[in-house]
Amino acid sequence: MATTIQAIPIIATALAMRVMIDESYPASFTKSISNIPVPGVNGIMQPRTWDLEDPNTEVGYLNANEVTSVIQHEGFRFWGNRTCSTDPRFAFETATLTAQWLLDTIINGCFPFIDQPMTVALAGDIIDSINAKLRATVSKGWLIGAAVWYNEELNNPQDLSQGQLWVDYDYTPVPTLENLGLNQRITDRYLIDFGKLIAQTA
Repeated sequence: MATTIQAIPIIATALAMRVMIDESYPASFTKSISNIPVPGVNGIMQPRTWDLEDPNTEVGYLNANEVTSVIQHEGFRFWGNRTCSTDPRFAFETATLTAQWLLDTIINGCFPFIDQPMTVALAGDIIDSINAKLRATVSKGWLIGAAVWYNEELNNPQDLSQGQLWVDYDYTPVPTLENLGLNQRITDRYLIDFGKLIAQTA
């Protein structure tokens, strides 16, 4: 019986890869879909040129214009990490994912504080709780750094009297290693102790 090969839109495969990464990686928001073997793919209908050492290829051109492509290298893989955001802070797919994960995590962690008496102690507990979560996330290598603080400028007496409290936090997401530069040099400095090296082998 002949085997039927079905063409699947690449966007569907990309979404499936995102789900697989989210289910497989503890900190999936720090990993893009790029450079992971895609299971079940047997070919590409419109293959494009690609070279790991040369960006002047069709895939390199697409990547330079924020388009992820598919390559064949030790299996089929998505290749590209960029989003279409005009904000350079969210240029990487992982930067967007990290922002979403961090906001959801902090909001869920603050759930027990909602509708409690807004005392000075409560505000301090909120800040301490968020700081503890941020420190734990940084220690795991999921963020480069992060901090939270009470912002005097955003919290005026009128808003506070209406139960409105603002807390500021900032963070640095883990960037994706997109390009690795290697500087190769020839040197004779390893020949300085050539005689000693010979003696050591005797």
